[in-house]
Amino acid sequence: MDANLLAAREIAKNLIRGKANLDGQKKDASRKYCIAGVVRNSLILNAIPQKKRSKRLLSLLRLRKTRTLSGVTPVAIMSLSDCPHGRCIYCPRGENAAQSYTGEEPASLRAKQNKFDSFSQVNARLRQYKELGHPTDKCELIIMGGTFLSQSREYKENFMKGAFEALNGKRSRSLEDVLKQNEKTAHRAIGVTFETRPDWAKEKHVDEMLSFGGTRVELGVQTLSDEVYKKVKRGHTIKDVIEATQICRDAGLKICYHMMPGLFCNEKEDIAAFRRLFSDPSFRPDMLKIYPCLVLKGTELYEMWKRGEYTPYDSQTAAKVIVKCAKFIPPYVRIMRMQRDIPAQLIIAGVKKSNLRQLVEEEMKKRGLILNDIRAREIGLAGKKIGAERIILHTLEYAASGGKEFFLSFEDKKRSLLVGFLRLRFPFAPHRKEITRKTAIVRELHIYGQEVGIGKEGKGNVQHMGYGKKLLQKAEEIARKNGMDKLAVISGIGAREYYRKLGYSLEGAYMVKRFHSDGRSL
Repeated sequence: MDANLLAAREIAKNLIRGKANLDGQKKDASRKYCIAGVVRNSLILNAIPQKKRSKRLLSLLRLRKTRTLSGVTPVAIMSLSDCPHGRCIYCPRGENAAQSYTGEEPASLRAKQNKFDSFSQVNARLRQYKELGHPTDKCELIIMGGTFLSQSREYKENFMKGAFEALNGKRSRSLEDVLKQNEKTAHRAIGVTFETRPDWAKEKHVDEMLSFGGTRVELGVQTLSDEVYKKVKRGHTIKDVIEATQICRDAGLKICYHMMPGLFCNEKEDIAAFRRLFSDPSFRPDMLKIYPCLVLKGTELYEMWKRGEYTPYDSQTAAKVIVKCAKFIPPYVRIMRMQRDIPAQLIIAGVKKSNLRQLVEEEMKKRGLILNDIRAREIGLAGKKIGAERIILHTLEYAASGGKEFFLSFEDKKRSLLVGFLRLRFPFAPHRKEITRKTAIVRELHIYGQEVGIGKEGKGNVQHMGYGKKLLQKAEEIARKNGMDKLAVISGIGAREYYRKLGYSLEGAYMVKRFHSDGRSL
C-alpha cells in the first residue's frame, strides 16, 4: 500500500481516538513512512469512515476554508467556446482550451479531464468538495470560457441542463424540468454567473442568462479607453459597456468588471480610469476582478513585446498602481480577484507572483492605508467574532446607470467587519416585462461566514441567524416608502424556497412581493 495512505490511516485512527496536535502527527507520520512531503488532509479525511466524521474532525481537516467562508460553494465549469469577434491581441488560446485561457489554469485542467462535459465537471467538483469536508448545499455555478452566450442555443441548453442535472443528482427530460427540480434538491444553485463581453450582454443576452437561472454577469471591460479597445482589437466600445451595465443592472443582475491595468496605459492613466470607474454613475460595478496585463506566448502582444513595442507592469509596479487605485473603491464593491490563475512558467512578462493581493495589502500597510472593499471586511475571511449588540444596520445610497441604488449592510460601528448586505435598486429603463419603473429590485442578498447547510444551524456562525430576513424587511420598507408597487428579487433557483417562506411568489425570472396602495403587502 502507498506510504501516504498508510500514514493517513494511522493519523485518522489517532484523531478518532481523540488524539490532538494534527500538525505534529503529520510530521511524525511523514518521518515514520519516509514521505518527502506532508500527508494531505484530504487523504486523512478519506480514511475516516463516514459515521465517524464528527463536526470537530470536519472542522479540523477542512482544507481551503476560504472557498466556503463567504457563505457559498463556488463551482466553476468551462465550455469549449470561441469569441465571435475574433481574438484580442493579448488573448491566449491554449491547446484544447477555451478562448482566453491557456489550458493550464485549475478550472481548465478540470474541464479537460472531463472532456468539457458540464455534467462531469460539476460532479467532479462536488466530489472534491465532499472529500475536503466542505458543505455543498448552496452552490454558485460559474460559466467560464470564451463567449458562452455566442454559442448555439442547442449547445447552451445542453450545457446548462447537464450542469443542473449533476447538482440534482439525476437526469431530466428538459431544461425547464431540471431547473424546477433544483429548487428542492440537495445541491442547490443559489446563483449562476456568466462571463461575457459588453457587446454580448444586451437585452436578448440578459433574457437568455435569466432563462438559465443567471444572477450575476462578469463583463470583460478591461479599460475605459476606446483608443485602447481599437489597438487591442477588442471589437466593442465604451458605449457598449455603458449600455450593457444599465441593461444588466435594470434586470437585477449583479455586475462584475474585469479590469486590466497596464493595457497600453501608464500609471497615471490607469489611476484616472479607476477614479472614473466609481465617480461616473454610468459604471460603478458591484465587483471587480483586477487582472494586470500579461504577455503570453502565441499572442500578438507577445510579438509586440519581442519587438520592444510593449512593456507590462512587473509585480511591484502593479501592486503600487493598484494601491493608488484602491482609494477610489467604495465599500459596496467586492474585489473578487487580483491576478489571473495562470501558472507563472507560462507568463513571459508581467506579474508572475500569484500573491498580488497580499503585495497590495502589504504596500497599503506601509502607507498607513487599509483596503476597505467587501472582501476585506467579510466576517468569515477576517476570522473574527462579533457580538450581536455590536452589529448595526448601515445604509449607503448612490446613483448608478440612471437609477438609484441602496447598499444595506449589517456591520460593526467602524464598518470594519461585515456580516451581510443587500443591494436594492430603483430602475431607470427596465426591459423585462416583470419590472416597471415602480418595481424595486433586490439584486443581491448575502450573509457571510462559513457556509451552513440548508435547514441546519451553525453554532457561533452568522448564517441562519435572521440577518437576511431583517435586510429584506428593510428593503421592503424603503420600497413602500418610495411608492413602489412591488419588490422583485433576482433569486437563485435554489434560493426560491427561502423567499416563498417570506411571502414571495415566482413571477417570470423573479420572486415577487406586491404591495397594496397603502404600502401593505398583498
